[in-house]
Amino acid sequence: MTEELTSAGRPFTHYHAAHCESGVTSALFRDKGVDLSEAMVFGIGSGIFFGHLPFVKWVGLPITTFRSRPGTLFSKVAKRLGGDFFTRKYRNARKGMDDLRQALRQGHIVGLTTNIYWLSYFPNRFRFQFNGHNIVVLREIENGFRVSDPVLEHPVDCLTEDLERARFARGPLEPRGFMYYARSVPSHPDLRKACIAAMKDSCNMMLRIPFPFVGLRGMRWLAKATIASPDKLGFQEACRRLANIVRMQEEVGTGGAGFRFMYAAFLQEAAALFSSSELSDLSREMTAIGDIWREFAVVAARIIKQRGQSDQTFAKAGGLMLICAGREEQLFKDLDRIARKLKA
Repeated sequence: MTEELTSAGRPFTHYHAAHCESGVTSALFRDKGVDLSEAMVFGIGSGIFFGHLPFVKWVGLPITTFRSRPGTLFSKVAKRLGGDFFTRKYRNARKGMDDLRQALRQGHIVGLTTNIYWLSYFPNRFRFQFNGHNIVVLREIENGFRVSDPVLEHPVDCLTEDLERARFARGPLEPRGFMYYARSVPSHPDLRKACIAAMKDSCNMMLRIPFPFVGLRGMRWLAKATIASPDKLGFQEACRRLANIVRMQEEVGTGGAGFRFMYAAFLQEAAALFSSSELSDLSREMTAIGDIWREFAVVAARIIKQRGQSDQTFAKAGGLMLICAGREEQLFKDLDRIARKLKA
């Protein structure tokens, strides 16, 4: 962690986070005096999810997501914990930058959604087109802004023109200058009530959305499509599709296994909050599921690199996804049952 100052001259402690939006949301609450772990923020924001969107393309390939849509995590945490929050998207870049400066002058730290490609403080090899990267702006400096980026080890400086370009980048899920901050938060939010609402919401999203490409249905759809892909698409195109799934899992955001480990940490904190051995058991199960997602990534990488191992096949990769789907289905059914009997 690194000490820094906000525009109001208050000390700000920069923490490295596992995931940008949960890290930013935790920082916004911490700045107002409420210290919530990143895992608790991720759980209360119903961050756990799965979706495969064959009709939405990114660099020409379908999008696979292992977490909820960017922006929804913060809004759900804010709603469930209460307080006074500002959120806005913009059509006009100048208005968006003016409002950012005004919020900083008022003493707030500000969360922004950006495209990581245009953030020049990242080395070129780490920059790619992704419109869902969240950062915290601490204060304005000469020719730019001091930024707390939760995936970095310490605060950095960003040129004004780079930040504006990152905020108003075009493409899938374009951020449209989205900015958000807390005007005030309750000093003692009702975590038990928030956790119960969040757990029920996550169960509904994973189990009950009547759409074939999201939740457990989406996971099984993608698993079966992966198994059939060499025959349907040809080996090279099947490898390209599989590589993109792994990239979405392991590089974009925290990824499939990482999000499962974060949710396991949330369940462990919730288990302590409610003195629930059942939630503690589910935390261990989610950790084990995360390990299987990691195994899937390893198998997929060996297939793509054509290492020649006879047992590393698309059928094995898809089979591991089906195992994850079956175990996650049981986990969320159990969590739904437990959440409905918990008392706030």
